[in-house]
Amino acid sequence: MQSSIKRSLLFSLDFSNTGKLSFLENLWQEYQKACQYFVDVGYETKTLPSYKHVKSYPYQTWLSKRYLGCALQQAKAILKSLFSKLKKGKNPQKPLIKKPALKLDSRFYRIEKGRNSFDFWLFLRDPQNQRWIALPFKSYEYANNYFRDWKLCSDIELLKRDGKWYIKLIFEKEVKLESKKPKGIDIGYRKLIATSEGEVFGREVKEVIEKRIEPKKQGSRRWKRAKHYLKTEINRILKKVIDGSFSPVLEGLKNLKKGKSGVWSRVVNRRFNHWLYGYVLKRIKELCEVVGVQYHIVPSAYTSRACPECGYQDKLNRNGEYFKCLRCGYEEDADVVGARNVLMRFTRELIVPLPAKPRPVEYFSIG
Repeated sequence: MQSSIKRSLLFSLDFSNTGKLSFLENLWQEYQKACQYFVDVGYETKTLPSYKHVKSYPYQTWLSKRYLGCALQQAKAILKSLFSKLKKGKNPQKPLIKKPALKLDSRFYRIEKGRNSFDFWLFLRDPQNQRWIALPFKSYEYANNYFRDWKLCSDIELLKRDGKWYIKLIFEKEVKLESKKPKGIDIGYRKLIATSEGEVFGREVKEVIEKRIEPKKQGSRRWKRAKHYLKTEINRILKKVIDGSFSPVLEGLKNLKKGKSGVWSRVVNRRFNHWLYGYVLKRIKELCEVVGVQYHIVPSAYTSRACPECGYQDKLNRNGEYFKCLRCGYEEDADVVGARNVLMRFTRELIVPLPAKPRPVEYFSIG
């Protein structure tokens, strides 16, 4: 199967002088004001604003109509997400644009290779003075492969994080994804990955969350460093798991916290927030694209409580990390059972069971 994949990389614009960085700040202030105006119009009328709102923009600005049109498109994307939530019966608040992020197309910039100590130059259109502002940036080893082997997309994004400006470049590449022997994957908290073949990876992730992240104040520098370390460990583990020898079968978990209000303790809820399930799933998909294999998503209902041997479903089959079927006595690690059930959802047939440790079966009668 042929597929087009995209990756985005950040490059620092911190090599620019104070005058050029001041231009970025002024550009963002005007752009933010325009973007917020279009969001306000859409929020009040419950309809998407159009180009007529660009023509009738009520504030004095040095932004060109093209820049205003770009801010309009960014506002419409925000409003579409808002309207989607409204259709689902939710009541979201009016979006307030605070984080600096300018999404621009090729009409507003050009990128040229550097001829001095800088690898590239970003030329950004200054609509106020009708000139190009040159902002230098450097590449790095990981990014060099993308510049060499990937196609650079036409859209860029200017971001500000922790007081520093960055440019986000998007790269695209055509890849061939092969369908190989499927293997069930269960993503968990106590064990990051368990497979339908009985393999277990990432037991150390739980300790990272509870000992490195939880004790630190959320949002602090130490907390951010610990979160970064967690992502680094997750990436290291996943690169070992997704090696291109099989096609992963994953369960599509959604609304994981739905119905858990008042059920989970504060500690469990906090640990769940650090779990990064969405990030793990995203990285697995990306790694599959890198190694050239297809992945598959199946429904998640009852994968943790159904017996992969006889099909009997009961929440009492599982006790923490231990699974024992109340009907046939099948025993196994609970996360491995989940992975086997995930695989069965895809193959629609029973698999030969893994050899389990012999334990006496307890017979019981009902009634």
